[in-house]
Amino acid sequence: MKQGKPRSIRQGRNLPEVRADNLSVVLEALQKLQPISRSGLADATGLTAATITHMVDELGSLDLLIETPSSERQVGRRPTLLTFNHDRGQVIGVEVSRSQVRAIRSDFSGRILARVERPFQPTSSVRKGLSLLQEVIGDVIDGRLPLLGIGVGVPGPVNSDKGIVLGPPNFGGWRNVELTAYLSEQFGVPCWLDDDAKAAAFGERWYGAGRSEETLLYISLRSGVGAGLIVGDRVYRGAHELAGEIGHTTIHVDGPICECGNRGCLETLVSVPAIMQEARRLGLSAENPADLQRLSAEGDLRALNIKDRVFTYLSAALVNAVNHYDPALIVLGGQLVRSWPELTTELAERVKGRSFGYLSKDVRIVESLLGEDATTLGAVAIAIHHILRDPRAVLTGVAAPGPASAVLAPAAP
Repeated sequence: MKQGKPRSIRQGRNLPEVRADNLSVVLEALQKLQPISRSGLADATGLTAATITHMVDELGSLDLLIETPSSERQVGRRPTLLTFNHDRGQVIGVEVSRSQVRAIRSDFSGRILARVERPFQPTSSVRKGLSLLQEVIGDVIDGRLPLLGIGVGVPGPVNSDKGIVLGPPNFGGWRNVELTAYLSEQFGVPCWLDDDAKAAAFGERWYGAGRSEETLLYISLRSGVGAGLIVGDRVYRGAHELAGEIGHTTIHVDGPICECGNRGCLETLVSVPAIMQEARRLGLSAENPADLQRLSAEGDLRALNIKDRVFTYLSAALVNAVNHYDPALIVLGGQLVRSWPELTTELAERVKGRSFGYLSKDVRIVESLLGEDATTLGAVAIAIHHILRDPRAVLTGVAAPGPASAVLAPAAP
């Protein structure tokens, strides 16, 4: 009798996956060290000279790299130096948040070349939201360059494999929206989707504060509270892609009811809407966290108490995160971090000594280096990494698009 594959058996990694990992290693080294020689790449990555030659030749055949002679004077043949071909094409990174749609245009090395943003109300119809998303992407595209792919970050939960927005809290009627299929049809290129906090974690790992770490936790503090965990250079998702939902961990067992159905979720206590609701309840004239910062600087006890309570809840959440995940680095980002300059330092101090002793000494808690661009650059990085899994299939035959009007006005939804 034919037996099925035992579910408890750990699966090996096939050659394409190993190759894709090696390509991402080479890409990261190029991003950080270009211009660099082939031998320099081999030394930096630990890959053999033969492997580097094969990968560089493949990337070169796809016009992703430019080789130029070194200007250094030395005995014998001068080495050639590798840099990215910035004119090879463009990658679009998009963030759909509860207040706006933001898009950036990047080259293959992650340089931001242009950005467009528009106000967004998620409670409007899905059709209007998709139309706005299509418009923003169209506006940021350069019609003179090939379009290679689109990455999108949205509030979770999502199904990243199928590119489906499953139903984010406080996000209107967005339920089971097949977003990547829609965008791929409109723009004629591959499209990839991820949770916004996971995308931001990927962005910080590749372009921001986490470039030297393979294990980091990114926490987003704004209208929602989300997190993305990078382990061994990969996004950790969990069994149902819900790993990182730190905003829906219980921090106050008798706290307010959350939209998720739980009580006392972190998001009900430290998200920007929750903070401003408490400010209004106390009669403070404040429209945003920056106003609370100003009032606290002026000595307003109500504002100071609100901030202290937020620090208390957040530090407890971070202690739990340190003990659960053991990250080398915690990166804090979002509106709250940018509005309260002392938040990161204050939390780092409060976390010390409250987790396992040696963990609290080793873990670093820092502010995002990418700021508002964390999710969009993360979306770019996700698209680039997917392209590198099979670059020949994606890039072979990719020609420059036609007239700008054909790119900027795709089919109507």
